[in-house]
Amino acid sequence: MKKVNLVLFALLFSFLVNGQSIFERYANSDDVSLVSISPKMFKMLGQMSINFDDPEAQEYLDMVSSINNFKVLISGNNEVSDEMLKWVKKEVSSKDLEELMTVKDIEGDVSFYVKDGSSEDHVEKLLMFVTQHSEGSMNNLEINGRDIESVLLLLEGDIDLNKISKLTDQMDLPGGKQLKKAQQKKSL
Repeated sequence: MKKVNLVLFALLFSFLVNGQSIFERYANSDDVSLVSISPKMFKMLGQMSINFDDPEAQEYLDMVSSINNFKVLISGNNEVSDEMLKWVKKEVSSKDLEELMTVKDIEGDVSFYVKDGSSEDHVEKLLMFVTQHSEGSMNNLEINGRDIESVLLLLEGDIDLNKISKLTDQMDLPGGKQLKKAQQKKSL
């Protein structure tokens, strides 16, 4: 009976671990930096009644209020980076995400995957995965003093690709320039 209980526990545990998103799995890990903004926060931002004289600020607020989920995972640990890549591959195949664009060069690889949204230039999910190559010139790429190997970005909502690159630029995330190119490619 103990063996049956042990096997059932092992199966249940493996199901729970596999059911977690990569963001939940590494939320409390010292090997990663995590930025997670909840849908409630985006809703609060969208309900702010601020009178902006600056049209760009109002445009930014409109863009942010259309996002339901924003998560970024950054790691310099090779094992965590490998887990991130496995999660991306699984997410792409299980959620029917379309590859929007991949850029591979000596510095690293940047891949964008999307799930189509309400119109041609809107998506409901955007997944970006950046991997640095150790032989490239990005060897000393740091964010907040932490060396990075990989960056994983997940956005969900009614995402306007024409505007979202502004957000990545303001957060100074790797892949922002490639995101502008991906948006242009999707618009063609």
